Formats: sequence, structure tokens, C-alpha cells
Amino acid sequence: MNEFTAKKLGEVLAFAKIGNETIVKAMTVFEELFSKTEIDGFIAKNNAHAEALVAFAKAQNVSEIVLPKSEKTGAKLVAMRDAYVGDEWNNPSEVFEWWGFFGGAALAHWNLVKGVGETLNDDVLTALAFDALGFHESLYNASTGLLSDIGREKAKNA
Repeated sequence: MNEFTAKKLGEVLAFAKIGNETIVKAMTVFEELFSKTEIDGFIAKNNAHAEALVAFAKAQNVSEIVLPKSEKTGAKLVAMRDAYVGDEWNNPSEVFEWWGFFGGAALAHWNLVKGVGETLNDDVLTALAFDALGFHESLYNASTGLLSDIGREKAKNA
């Protein structure tokens, strides 16, 4: 496994970690829009992806690349997120606008990993990428759908 691939694994690991951190920070908004079961499922899925990525990195002997890259990417994501959302963690529009950026970037990065898995004929990595893509696409679609609803509501009050 080359350095590019290992770094991409680190980046998607950061998305799993920061995804959960973001859900926790915006729990009030998530609780208004999703059930506790759904939220617990989001967190569990991110945790499962993170655990699988760490195990895969260890098995491939690339942890020394993956883990630092995850930390570096995570710091960038947190800085962007916190600059965007600011102190509006209870504002569904701000939180889910950010989630649109975040979800789109997660999808882009997981597609890179999917291509790696397919090229390496690695069934484990490919299956993980497909699972993560389905998860992020579903959450992205739910959040952007909520933004459409918010936009309609705000337009009525204009």
C-alpha cells in the first residue's frame, strides 16, 4: 500500500471522528430532526468505520501514516466547521449547511478509497468504502432535504 492510499485512509478516519464530534456538539439540532435511534445509529456507524479503518491500517502496517494524517485532517475539519458554525450550534440551518460541505467532502474522500480498494482487489476495503458511501449519502440527502424544508419555511415568513 502506497503513501497516497494510507493518507486517504487517514482522511476518511478523520471524517468518522469529526462526524461524531459534530453530532455531539449539535445534539440539540439533531434531536429535533432525528430520532434517538437514528442518532445512535449515526454514531455507531462512524465508530464502526473508524474501528475498521484502524484495524485495516494496522494489518497493512501503515498506522504510522494513517493516524497522524487523521489527526492533521481532523484539525482542519474542526477549524473549518467551527469557523462556519460559530456559536450557532442550535441553528439547524447553520449546522446542516455545514453538514452539506462535510458530507460532500466525506463522499469525495470515500470514493477515492473505493477506487483504491477496487484497484488493489481488496474486498475488505472495497466493502468498507461502499458501506461508508451509502451511510454518508443517506445522511447527506437527509440533511440537504431538511435544508430545503427550512428554506421553504423561511420563505413563507419573508
